[in-house]
Amino acid sequence: MVATLFFLSMAGGFLSGLIGIGGAVVLIPLLHYVPPVLGFGLLSMREVAGITMIQVLAASVFGWLAHKRNGFVHIPTVLAIGIPMGILALCGAALSKFISNENICLFFGAIVLIAFFLLFKKASDEISGSSDEFKFKPFLSAIIGSVVGFVTGIVGAGGGFIIIPLMIVVLGVPMRLAVGSSLGIVFLGSLMGSVGKIATSQVAWRFLAPVILGSVPAALIGAFVSKKLSPTCVRYVLIIFVFLTLVVTWADILRRFIGLS
Repeated sequence: MVATLFFLSMAGGFLSGLIGIGGAVVLIPLLHYVPPVLGFGLLSMREVAGITMIQVLAASVFGWLAHKRNGFVHIPTVLAIGIPMGILALCGAALSKFISNENICLFFGAIVLIAFFLLFKKASDEISGSSDEFKFKPFLSAIIGSVVGFVTGIVGAGGGFIIIPLMIVVLGVPMRLAVGSSLGIVFLGSLMGSVGKIATSQVAWRFLAPVILGSVPAALIGAFVSKKLSPTCVRYVLIIFVFLTLVVTWADILRRFIGLS
């Protein structure tokens, strides 16, 4: 089980650095569905949410520092989205203790669906070739951070997979800046979300070490690879992995709620 968690977390960590997500959008279905297939038993959605929230915290900070060194971070946007996101993530994480596993799956499926459709909007630097300037929108940024923080606090995700499309489509942030900045935002959100999960005893500590050890070095590698890719390529990679997560998640939701086998 330990080796399985280690290698699965490497996938989430690599994507964290590569496409600016915390890695939870990939790691949540991997941790929930793969161990039973390999005969190691089922982790509940609540256990998975607790593990991935802290994994996102670790992977996002290292991935963000790597992108910051490359100059792909807009600090005002990070703070405007990240601070309210962190506060509301704490509230959502604490509330999740009283939400059923089935409804947590529904929350996760809904935000993955929204993220998938938003990703088909081209980023401004893909259209104009510019990635240096955009109009900063602090009030709208705070609203986005609050809503996303509350929902991702419930499901145990860092929120990068939904923050990036919203930054691109609603705020007009160029793709490269969105990818780099999102990890700083995800760090702030997952920091408070982790506090909520820990305070309400929702973290399976025995499984946490291999997840952290696998995701952190992989996030650094992902950030290095991301620097070499075009914004369009990064967006397509993100679309592919969000789509795969969408299919797996909604197949499970249909099985749970409609009785499909």
